[in-house]
Amino acid sequence: MSHIRWPEAVEFKLITLEPEAEERVCAHCGGFTYVYDHRERDLHSLDGPMHVVSKVVCCPDPGCAGHAEKRESPAAMGLAPPYWSVSWDVFAWMGHRRFARHWSVPQIRAELLDRYRIAVSADLIEDYTAKYEVMVAARESDLARLVTEYRDVEDVILSIDGLQPEKGHETLYVVRELRAKRVWFAEPLLSSAAGEVKRLFERARDLAARIGKPVRGWMSDKQDAFVSGVKAVFPRVPHRYCANHFLRDAAKPVLEADSHAKVQMRRKVRGLREIERRMLAERTEPAATSPAPPPPLQEPTPPPLQEPTPPPLQEPTPPPPAASPQPPAASPPPPAASPQPPAASPPPTTPAPLTPQPEPHRISEAGQVVLDYCAAVRGILNDDQGGPLHPPGVRMAEALAEIHDSIGRAQVEKKGGLANAR
Repeated sequence: MSHIRWPEAVEFKLITLEPEAEERVCAHCGGFTYVYDHRERDLHSLDGPMHVVSKVVCCPDPGCAGHAEKRESPAAMGLAPPYWSVSWDVFAWMGHRRFARHWSVPQIRAELLDRYRIAVSADLIEDYTAKYEVMVAARESDLARLVTEYRDVEDVILSIDGLQPEKGHETLYVVRELRAKRVWFAEPLLSSAAGEVKRLFERARDLAARIGKPVRGWMSDKQDAFVSGVKAVFPRVPHRYCANHFLRDAAKPVLEADSHAKVQMRRKVRGLREIERRMLAERTEPAATSPAPPPPLQEPTPPPLQEPTPPPLQEPTPPPPAASPQPPAASPPPPAASPQPPAASPPPTTPAPLTPQPEPHRISEAGQVVLDYCAAVRGILNDDQGGPLHPPGVRMAEALAEIHDSIGRAQVEKKGGLANAR
């Protein structure tokens, strides 16, 4: 199969299978056989990946019939059948989890990866579980195995019933033997007509004759097709009513009366929601919250001090010489730019104090007791479990009587203020 992609860094355990001594002698001419080829394959096992190399031998004489027969060691089949990518131990592990423990395919896949580091696809698991189912069915229907298991059994008692997974699907009819407690066979039928069901009784008669055991009785739910089939194929064999179906049919009037009683009790026990709403409306007033303290006074921040800027220095003008003419007066140099003071940072702001939130509304102690009683009554009314041996209506009446007695005791003793609340 091509469901597995092996990683590059995987370490395989090398297993080389040599041909047995019987394979080294040609069965036709008696000559010595030679190694013709090597068959290699990779297998997943619970002990880790395996690389299996099996040597194939054949007769070297072209004129011998053994020249066309390519034989290898029987141990190769003991590891895994041809073209398989998993060994027998992984195959049996998957089949047991799927059909004996009812694991799902994703669950089997995750467990293989977590415990054994075997990464396979969901398609691979489905393919091998289907093969496992076919092998189990073939093993259970093996005639030689049936003869061995019924060697010490004097006679057989058979039962038949139909299983329908969903409405509209074909019904699976199962024939089971009660002495050895094993299923003989199962067959799906699209129709439950008497002619179709009769074939199942004929098949059961033939199987009982092949193992050499007489049929002493039949058991079913007494459907019309079953009754006519047993009468036609096993005319002198008693046909017994199934105990489970008999109890279920006998309990139908009891269950109908019990259902009618539950309806009447539910009609009397009404108004739970109105009582709960009234209790939730009658809440205590929230606790008075203390007034918020006034915000702290903020002192005015004085402006930053600025150093006085000194006047610009002027060099003295020397007196002009008497004989020289007066030159035009030179303009004085521009005053030096005074450094700007740094921008004043904003004053730090004080966070406003948190206003305390009012406490949530709380239900009084008496109101909580009433709500607990309402929850108990609602749970009693919604309980429909029990079956015919433990009718739910009877248990409902007993539970409501206990609630009624408890409320009466609470009113008399005034426990929890229930009387005042009502």
